[in-house]
Amino acid sequence: MEVLSSEDMVITEQPVVTLRYLFLKFFKIGMVSFGGYMALVAMIQREMVEKDQVLEQDVITDAISIASLLPGPLAVNIVAYIGYYVKNKTGAAIAVLGVLLPASVAMLILSWCYYSYAYKTHWNEVLFYTAGAVAGIILTAGINIYKKEVKGNLLKNALCALSLILIIFIKSYLVTLALIVFGGLIGYFLKLDKPATANNGVVNQSTSKLFLNWKIKTAAVLLVLIEASYIFNLGQYFQNIYLKISLVFSGISLSLFGGGYVMIPIMQSLLVGNLKWLSSTEFLDCIAFSQLTPGPILVSSIFVGYKLTGITGAAVALLATFGPSAILMVMVSKLFAVHKNNQWLKNALAGIKPVVVGLIIASAYKLLQSVPLNLFVIIICAITFFVSFKYKVSPVYMILSSLVLGICLTIFHYNI
Repeated sequence: MEVLSSEDMVITEQPVVTLRYLFLKFFKIGMVSFGGYMALVAMIQREMVEKDQVLEQDVITDAISIASLLPGPLAVNIVAYIGYYVKNKTGAAIAVLGVLLPASVAMLILSWCYYSYAYKTHWNEVLFYTAGAVAGIILTAGINIYKKEVKGNLLKNALCALSLILIIFIKSYLVTLALIVFGGLIGYFLKLDKPATANNGVVNQSTSKLFLNWKIKTAAVLLVLIEASYIFNLGQYFQNIYLKISLVFSGISLSLFGGGYVMIPIMQSLLVGNLKWLSSTEFLDCIAFSQLTPGPILVSSIFVGYKLTGITGAAVALLATFGPSAILMVMVSKLFAVHKNNQWLKNALAGIKPVVVGLIIASAYKLLQSVPLNLFVIIICAITFFVSFKYKVSPVYMILSSLVLGICLTIFHYNI
């Protein structure tokens, strides 16, 4: 029998993910995260699953499934889950910091220009062309996940198609939530996941005991108190402006289901009508600025905090907006990690994943619907999809190219 020496053996090692890698990768993704949370998901899928191969596809679908059931900005919650999965709580904090930093800096600069020089932007049309590139990237991610999670299974295909149709024609986050729950129930009762078997042929049914340490219990109590203070408007009884900012924006974050657009009318009523922190014009400009920055719409909280107390207020508003929901996501991620090998949870997730694929593909269609379509947008979308799907080109370059094209077309007022 021939024995191979260590020099003859080829060992394939999993790439080591460092905190530096997490920060730089999510900072890079955060710089071009235009088009909502599904655009961010598509870029994570391309950069970390396909290109760097530091994540499994299941990690992303699990992140979407869990984040969709929790309050808070979906994009940041998904990033927090991935960071925690890779490097625990420190990884979650670093990943969230990296993805938020570009949008936060951009929003702070715009806020400073606005209140210092009455600067207003009329460049919203630049993002019309970016939408085409983002839609192509999202569609690529959706199809790649479809091939791995759905293709070849009739019931999973039916769940995916149902989700796609309902999300396109019914504009309600309750429908999304209902589809995820429905998919989970279908997967659970019809046992869509094939259970792993041990060497003796016995099905492996992990039954890890739920463990809540004092840190999780303390964080849970604090989050409940924060949400209660928001619901009952307890902030009005405090004089400290920083405490008020913290209570208002953390309450908004923990009340958010379905994306930042859902909270716009509530924020307008609260910030303009009740607290009178902004005028109606300032609020509209604030939302417009948030659309010009990469990242979630709730970076608009920086604009409000900056007006109230300058850079310090902006920092407090940012931390209050994204901190509590990220902490909640990490808590749930820890519980999920304990139970992820339970067969009932695997079955439920097997039913949820086709729904997630339908959501991803539908979001590409809805993104194109949200902008005035012209020939350039359609061409950009088609080219992006082809290049991304066929040649695996990084989405960062495609989005930057679409931004440059949009700027040039806007400067020359050229439109087809």
